[in-house]
Amino acid sequence: MRYENATAIVTGGGHGIGRALAEALAGRGANVVVADVNIERARRVADRIGGLAVPCDVGDPDAVTALVATAADHYGPVDIAVSNAGITDLGPDLDSTPDQVRRIVDVNLLAHVWMAQAVLPSMIDRGHGALIQTISSAALITGPSGMGYTLTKHGALGFAEWVTLNHSADGVRVVCLCPNAVYTGFLGRDEDREQDGPTPLDPKLAALGEVIEPEDCATCALDALDAGRFLALPHPRVGESFARKAADYDAWLRRTAPRVRRIRGQIGA
Repeated sequence: MRYENATAIVTGGGHGIGRALAEALAGRGANVVVADVNIERARRVADRIGGLAVPCDVGDPDAVTALVATAADHYGPVDIAVSNAGITDLGPDLDSTPDQVRRIVDVNLLAHVWMAQAVLPSMIDRGHGALIQTISSAALITGPSGMGYTLTKHGALGFAEWVTLNHSADGVRVVCLCPNAVYTGFLGRDEDREQDGPTPLDPKLAALGEVIEPEDCATCALDALDAGRFLALPHPRVGESFARKAADYDAWLRRTAPRVRRIRGQIGA
């Protein structure tokens, strides 16, 4: 993948995995548009990497279209679109209101569609382009995440497969970044505070297993893009678990159900 002077968009780029991806892309020479619903966070990252900060609620298709137009006006046609913004739920699940369900579907699933619709025509015309979608291990192996989070991540993976099957011949590459636990604001990290060292992890989150840094995800995603791999799995055990699931789905469900209930109880979900 050519990064030097490429135009890249990173949604949710003001914090967490998005911040790490924006920094990694800029470090490889890309011109990065840092999009975030929190414009102050976006500006901090953009100022640090020499990029452009743009406010964007990815659940709004018009906002995503405007974001892509702004990026093209400022740097040129989008070469790399990182659809990273997302929200989580660890709440009551079946008691979720219709508005809560619609919101997580808009942000975690449909935002990938809006981004693809906005960038793919130009990529197809030029014969090259890349989509990096931050999804989750929950798309491959359902775990202790909430109902809305799980259903949207499965849907996002299916959409990414569809884009690959239909547009890889047009020169479009797709990478699905599917990490397990990452130490971001989702796990209680204070990402608005400058720190001299790592923030201590809440001990109750130890039940989630290995917790990695956002930078590990960024490296894994770009390595996958360079290698032409669809799945980017910064936690190797996710791939191993996915293989066991595929080998015997019913056994996997029986084995996993008590573990999921136990972990949700330990983390207070």
